[in-house]
Amino acid sequence: MGFAGTKRKGAPLASPAVCAARPCNSSSGAPAAAMGGSSSGASAAMEDWRDWALLLPDLKEVIAARVLAADVVDYMSMRAVCTSWRASAPCPRDPTLRDARLWPRGWVALCDGDGVRPADACEVAFLQTATGRCVRARLPELRGYRIVGFTDGLLILLNKDTTAVRVLHPFTRVAVDLPPIAAIFNYMVKNQQSRAWMRAAVCMSQSSDSIAVVAWFPNSPGVVVSEPSFPCWYIINHNIQLAAAVSFQGSVYGVISNERQVVQVYPQCLKPCIARIPNTFGIPQTHLFFLVESATRLILVLRHFNFENSVAGYRPCEFALFEVDTADEHRRLNPLSSLGDQALFISRDRCLSVSHNNLHSITGNAIYFYSEDLYPIIMYSVSSGTCEMISTLSIIHNFKKKIRPSVRPFTLVDHLFTFCNHRHWSSGLMFHEYHCIPRSWKAIFKKLKAQDCEVQVKSLEGSRLTNNTSLSTLRASYNKNYHPSPSSLGWFLILFTITYTV
Repeated sequence: MGFAGTKRKGAPLASPAVCAARPCNSSSGAPAAAMGGSSSGASAAMEDWRDWALLLPDLKEVIAARVLAADVVDYMSMRAVCTSWRASAPCPRDPTLRDARLWPRGWVALCDGDGVRPADACEVAFLQTATGRCVRARLPELRGYRIVGFTDGLLILLNKDTTAVRVLHPFTRVAVDLPPIAAIFNYMVKNQQSRAWMRAAVCMSQSSDSIAVVAWFPNSPGVVVSEPSFPCWYIINHNIQLAAAVSFQGSVYGVISNERQVVQVYPQCLKPCIARIPNTFGIPQTHLFFLVESATRLILVLRHFNFENSVAGYRPCEFALFEVDTADEHRRLNPLSSLGDQALFISRDRCLSVSHNNLHSITGNAIYFYSEDLYPIIMYSVSSGTCEMISTLSIIHNFKKKIRPSVRPFTLVDHLFTFCNHRHWSSGLMFHEYHCIPRSWKAIFKKLKAQDCEVQVKSLEGSRLTNNTSLSTLRASYNKNYHPSPSSLGWFLILFTITYTV
């Protein structure tokens, strides 16, 4: 399944604001298709015909609730059927984005592979992994922003001029704005690459009826959080470096690799450590960790190397799987021997879980991962413990120059794995084609470098750290914004942005 690569094509999804209410013909006459037929055919059509607009209100509410539980985009389509159905289904435009039922869960963003960034094209192609439905949404709200992350289909954006953060629902077009993150950049994120490729996740606020955004940075320690009502960003932890993190059931969980711990990052708690990761697999120094939500479960994937392979066949690495039990009374890792019909796509940028029952071209009970050798995408069978090379060597170049254009259409695996590698996806490049870029392609390197330098942090006049602020002042400011429970009080550094200087 591929998309045209030169220009964005395809009908966009109409937003609820422009979905005209379609009146239903509730007259007692037969449908137009039956009017031109024989008398017997017309009688049969009359008997089968129903006026769905006249369903009982209770039935319409039950239908709306079940459709919404499956997919918010189908729910929006249902509201556009007729005036009667629209009146029976509440509007999906939640201005706070607090209602997780209205999040576009199961939708992943596809890459066109034409080298045009979705943020520059102001439109994104989406795939519903439960049904295979594709929708291209035109989003003028992307202009002037970088897409830094996704959470359950919600886009997390960074303004290139002001560094303000925004959370955007791509289908209802609801946007929630958060404070600029420039002060955090100036204080704890000096590296330009870390600023450009910051990672973020949306979760539930612990202090208000809204959402919160947790952000962390590659190659720079520290985790920060903010909410729409906050005047600034707060430092949750100044020292930890998250090897992986994911939003799960309203909270953010992460892995600290050097301490081999799975922790609850946000909301804060007195005992953030959920479990310690065993080091009895292969060579501990080669361990890589990934967190992924799969079929309502939080799964920890441990990738490791073992030179004493007992299984014949191609096997560049091995995997160990654990279900993370986040319940307060348990908090442990439960080993897993099977993923069922689920397939995991793992990457350091983002992980994804899809079902073979919904997408039949994807192999179930398998892990798709990136290999450092010449073959970019490899499938690991959990049942047999063997690997299969499913993505051949990129054939658009010979490691010196480009020898032919992209080979289309792209496979579904190519699209899903590119989505998991955010640097490629956000640049409009397919991962299996550009995971290895020849140094002779100076134009591409120059273009990518210029894009990474777009986030310009202006100097902050009057900005200061509250290192000299008393503990009582810190607690007072923290309580004013967070209203936390006693179990979530802690030490926080607060950065105040007073004025910008051009």
